[in-house]
Amino acid sequence: MKSFYRPEFFKKVADKTISYDWTLLATVILLSMGGLAFIASGLSVKGPAVFQLAFQKQLLLGVWIGGVLAFILAKIDYHVWFKHARTLLFLTFLLLGFVGIFALVVDVMTFQKPVSEAAQIRKEVLDFVKISPIRPYQGGGAIRWIRIPGLTFQPSELAKLTLLIFFASTIQKYDAEELTWMKLKRPIYAFILAGFLTLVQPDLGSVLLTFGILITVMWVSKVPFRIVFTIVLIMLLVGLSSVFAVDYRRERITAFLSPSSAQASQIFYVRLAIQNGGMWGKGYGNSEFKQRGMLFESTTDGIISIIGEEMGFVFTSLFLSLYLVFLYRALKIADEAEDPGGKALAVGIGVWIATQAFVNVAGITGLIPLKGLPLPFVSIGGSSILLNYISVGILLNVSSRKSGRTNLKKSANTKRIA
Repeated sequence: MKSFYRPEFFKKVADKTISYDWTLLATVILLSMGGLAFIASGLSVKGPAVFQLAFQKQLLLGVWIGGVLAFILAKIDYHVWFKHARTLLFLTFLLLGFVGIFALVVDVMTFQKPVSEAAQIRKEVLDFVKISPIRPYQGGGAIRWIRIPGLTFQPSELAKLTLLIFFASTIQKYDAEELTWMKLKRPIYAFILAGFLTLVQPDLGSVLLTFGILITVMWVSKVPFRIVFTIVLIMLLVGLSSVFAVDYRRERITAFLSPSSAQASQIFYVRLAIQNGGMWGKGYGNSEFKQRGMLFESTTDGIISIIGEEMGFVFTSLFLSLYLVFLYRALKIADEAEDPGGKALAVGIGVWIATQAFVNVAGITGLIPLKGLPLPFVSIGGSSILLNYISVGILLNVSSRKSGRTNLKKSANTKRIA
């Protein structure tokens, strides 16, 4: 009888098992577990129905769906996404255009209207499109989401990843010496168009973050300095002109500079909560500011206030240092990547997650002007956390490709010795 035991098969399985960057995976798991714990703490002052709905949604999207997608994508060769980069980009522009054009039309209809009248017009327009199963959705005064049955999706989150894939697929085709403006004009124009469609929603923070990812990836890919400098100049001009052209953005600058504004008072309470935690914290679930209802967005953008007050400076510092570990592992994966495309993906994803974490914490504590970005893997969020996990899956695959080549070399050396 033929034996089913095949040592070479189990050796291959073992090689694949150890091929991923387990430190990166452990870092993401720790951030996710901490996120669920502090979301539960932040929601504890809400009613049981609100708590159950919000927590289960985060658990479903963050742990189950996000985790399953990351597991699947870790098994798929990342070069597959290069082959479908244009299709992914077309889908992204379709979604961005749907939201952006709608937001632009609403802005035209409410141009120079009094605030109350503009709000009424916006409400009537949004009420009208509720009859459609797929429709734009407004949150916090901005039209940045698409509402489909059972899900609210933000296309600008998808754009960060698909634009990165499109850029990586482009530089994959050329040596560093061949990266001229003519070779890179398509991905650069794609970033500019996506930036415009995101800016009219309006969402300047996502535009700046996306361009920051592009600049970093261009730099490590050895794109000529004059091209990188041109992109930096465009980003600065767009950022400055957008800030001073819009009232609420000027108010954020004012809040950063003046402690008497309304937004500054929200930041003030976040700071007080973190200060109240001291070195070792008040203990899990014992946030005093949370119980008084004084915290700003305590389960979304301001979740660091819950962490800081309940767990203290020491634990909070250790927890936030996980993002530095994530960035370090991503850069290590990039350094060991088998080709320029893999290097670009790894650097882009690492910078994306680490920069977003920095902007979240620094903004909500008043170190930089406030920008509503969720804390990756931790804050409540639908499309944001889903895209975070998808990116981790792709990053793990990049790490496994390098490990796979190392294992093959080790196997070849073993055979020579034998």
